Amino acid sequence: MTTRRIILWILSIGFGLISTAGTIIIFGSDLNRFWTNFLFKGDLPLLLIVGFFSLAFIWLDLILQTQYLRN
Repeated sequence: MTTRRIILWILSIGFGLISTAGTIIIFGSDLNRFWTNFLFKGDLPLLLIVGFFSLAFIWLDLILQTQYLRN
C-alpha cells in the first residue's frame, strides 16, 4: 500500500508539472505574461499545476486503489 501511495504522489506531481509546461508551450506564453494580476507573477501556472495534479490524483487513486478518497 505504501509503495502504491508513493507512486500515486510521484505520478500526480509529474503529470501536473508536465501538463502545465505543455500548456505554457502550446499557447506560446511565458511566466511574465501568464498571470492573473491577482496574487503574484506566475500565479496562473501555479493554479494549473494544482488543477492538473488534482485531476491525476483522483484518477490514479481510483486506478491504484490507494484509498485516499472514499468511494
